[in-house]
Amino acid sequence: MKSATPEAAPAAPTAPSEGQQFSTNAPASTVPDPSWFSPALLPGTSVTKKGRSPTDDQGRFTAQILFAFPAGATLKDCVDPLAAALAKIVPTVQREEKDGRVTLTGDTSDQHVMFMCGDANGTLTAFVSYRWTQPPPAAP
Repeated sequence: MKSATPEAAPAAPTAPSEGQQFSTNAPASTVPDPSWFSPALLPGTSVTKKGRSPTDDQGRFTAQILFAFPAGATLKDCVDPLAAALAKIVPTVQREEKDGRVTLTGDTSDQHVMFMCGDANGTLTAFVSYRWTQPPPAAP
């Protein structure tokens, strides 16, 4: 038998999800993204998703952009511009090639940056992300 009382089941907080997910909310909206973190990073591509994770207790979050390349683009078309962009952001770039994907990572003084290129369901995609490793600075 269902309860007719609206207060019978208060809304419980949502349990944390496993893995990275895109959030349409911008919980840290007062914290601007770094200037390099922009759809302009890969001209000629389309942005299929962009978002931020919820903030942790220190205000840290992860931000992501997922790009789709036009038909005929090669892995080199993805990796080369991202490698050049990452080299301007971080002092040391690590590169890993596995299962047809190339992952480029590096650390700034307060962020971990990751760029990944590969095929997703027949479309060349780039996943661009940064994660705060320190509490982000307060917005002006």
